[in-house]
Amino acid sequence: MTELSQYPVRPGQVREWTLHPPALAAARRAERDSVPPSYNQESHVLTTVRLQERGARTADWGGVAFEVDGELDTDAFGRALVGWIGRHETLRSGFRSEGGELHRFTLPREVIGVDSAVLGEFRDSQVLGRFLTDRLDAATDTLSWPCYGVETVQRPGSATVLLAFDHTQTDGYTLFGMVHEIQEFYRAAREGRPPALPATGSHVGYSREQRHQASLVGRDHPAVLRWKRFIEDSGGRPPGFPLPLGTGDDELLPQKSVFAWLLDADDTEALAELCKQESSALPAGVLAASALAVRGLGATGPYRTVMPFHTRTRSEWSASVGWYVEGGPVEIDLPPGCGFPEAVRTAQRSAREARRVARVPFFRVCELLGVDFKKTSPDPFSLLSYMDVRDFPGARDWAGWNARALLRLSDSGKACLWVVRTLEGLYLFGRYPDTEVAAAALTSYTRCVREILQEAVSPGRRAGSADRRVAASV
Repeated sequence: MTELSQYPVRPGQVREWTLHPPALAAARRAERDSVPPSYNQESHVLTTVRLQERGARTADWGGVAFEVDGELDTDAFGRALVGWIGRHETLRSGFRSEGGELHRFTLPREVIGVDSAVLGEFRDSQVLGRFLTDRLDAATDTLSWPCYGVETVQRPGSATVLLAFDHTQTDGYTLFGMVHEIQEFYRAAREGRPPALPATGSHVGYSREQRHQASLVGRDHPAVLRWKRFIEDSGGRPPGFPLPLGTGDDELLPQKSVFAWLLDADDTEALAELCKQESSALPAGVLAASALAVRGLGATGPYRTVMPFHTRTRSEWSASVGWYVEGGPVEIDLPPGCGFPEAVRTAQRSAREARRVARVPFFRVCELLGVDFKKTSPDPFSLLSYMDVRDFPGARDWAGWNARALLRLSDSGKACLWVVRTLEGLYLFGRYPDTEVAAAALTSYTRCVREILQEAVSPGRRAGSADRRVAASV
């Protein structure tokens, strides 16, 4: 995961790909779909409306970038895009507001087509990067349809492909999975064959199922009660980052990013084995290191954060494009002198409970509690996410494709972190408000988490040594 500004695109000819006029006309005529937006989609759109009413617009998209060898076959690439968009119903689905309510419309596959236009030749990578960012920002406007964009940069011998999507369309798992799919659609189009991909379900169908199941949840549901207690214990709102950031939670500030490798592949496997010995899983090790780090850096009380969990509970949704994520509340109360093994066990218990709670959509919980935490900010809470992407189709080809998952840094007063396990090891990517206080906090936090994890897997580890090492480094 990286920012587009940290992914230098080699100069070349920029071509922009858009849905053709018949598809856009069909969208304008489309009747209301009976399937409502998912809870996350609805909240995201309504928050964007509120922000624009205040005169604020913050880009908030995820995407991918990768390279293909040789001259780009534009005819085949166009056919590949049409096939891929046709495969995923959410990319043919959009929203409009009628009578104060948000309604969905969905287009049939047969009206989908794409056009392309050359936008210019670029010789400077930095100028090109800024141009691509501006184009993708414009293409991913939450309140327009389609709210995604595709750019290619062609040069002798290779081409770079960039796709960006408003958050209503994708989650992190979607981004890591789509590169292989698009590559396969492109290869199949060039070879005149169907793509060799399994059948997949639809996020539109998921949204229908989610709404139905959530309607059965009442205020006395255990997940609702857990969130209520968690919010009360956090001071009346979901927790922010546990270290000072030099900003208010609801301020919209430009953000910066941090990227750091925490462990190489061998040490990551050692960490997984260590967690297994404690009847835990590797995400618990990440949470434990985070809890120990913030305590060593001066945070008081239990460590609280929100951890996202994927909700692809059916095999048909495993390769589906869409926003299949809900968050669960994590609270880790470490006793004095707690070492890494004990912290892992405590974190595992909290993560297991958080996963159960995350089966109920957070914004359904908000409905039942009569609260709204996205009135003024795109982030309802700070979060710590964990993903293992080693088994995604095409993962072993990502390096050869120069593939990256791209994240646009939306304006926010909160810090959000992603810890990702790849074939190369374990890394942390995060975004935080652009203040000196936040930069110092995230630098110290990242260093301490890395030291705790490295200490945990090093020979001669002693109970409590990781905690003492953090305290000594402050």
